[in-house]
Amino acid sequence: MIKLKISFVGAGKVGFTLGKYFKLNGLNIEGFFSNNPDSAIAASDFIGCSYFSSLDDLVKNSEIIFITTNDDSIIEVWKKLKDLNIEGKIICHCSGSLSSEIFYDINNSGAYQYSIHPMYPFKDKYNSYKNFKTAYFSMEGHPKYFDYLKGLLESLGNSVLSIPKERKGEYHLANVMVSNLVLSLINIGVETLSNCGVDSETALKAMAPLINSNIENILSQSFENAITGPVVRGDVNTLNKHIESMNGDYKELYKKLSLNLLKISKNKNPEKDYSLAQRFLETI
Repeated sequence: MIKLKISFVGAGKVGFTLGKYFKLNGLNIEGFFSNNPDSAIAASDFIGCSYFSSLDDLVKNSEIIFITTNDDSIIEVWKKLKDLNIEGKIICHCSGSLSSEIFYDINNSGAYQYSIHPMYPFKDKYNSYKNFKTAYFSMEGHPKYFDYLKGLLESLGNSVLSIPKERKGEYHLANVMVSNLVLSLINIGVETLSNCGVDSETALKAMAPLINSNIENILSQSFENAITGPVVRGDVNTLNKHIESMNGDYKELYKKLSLNLLKISKNKNPEKDYSLAQRFLETI
């Protein structure tokens, strides 16, 4: 496979991680440009590539351009890129929520547009690349180079999901549900245990086995086989005690999540009568 010259606009955690990972896996990384020159220089030093002092220089020396800024800045970068000679260039952004349609009027430029989103938590720009082979990518865009880019990512050992551009909002919601919102749910659990006189640091440590084993069981088995607790048992008395103990702000959240657990429980135990639990949860 021909390895085209890749450069990055934006030198934050995503740019650092992709640049380092791509470079270590033999891809042709040309360099970085950023509105903050110090960030671009730091990225080029870390990865071992060039630093471009202008966007025009980056375009002239690149065939694939990854925009790795925050979502709000992508359109501003595009406005500048579209005024340059980008004919034949492959333009990619890494937003999970935005589609490739953000590159408006790109057909008039002769360039090709793609949304390539890494499904991965970028916690540290200097270390996130180390486990990046486990990451999936989602991708949509122009058909001309779609198979090439998909094959390039797969050649590194990563898997690629093809997502219709019309479903990017739903796709991003799915990512947020299992990452950011789970964090919020764990935080609520820690706060609730803290109300029992346990400091928050100890509360999180105490709950760690529950959190870790639950995720491990889901991944190694299934949702049905991982489920435990009062919902799957149909234990209405315990559900009622929860409601009586609960901050009113969380009752609707508890109801919705428990009703979803009830659906999973019915799949696990189709012979079990969950009608009492169903009625109780629906009337919270």
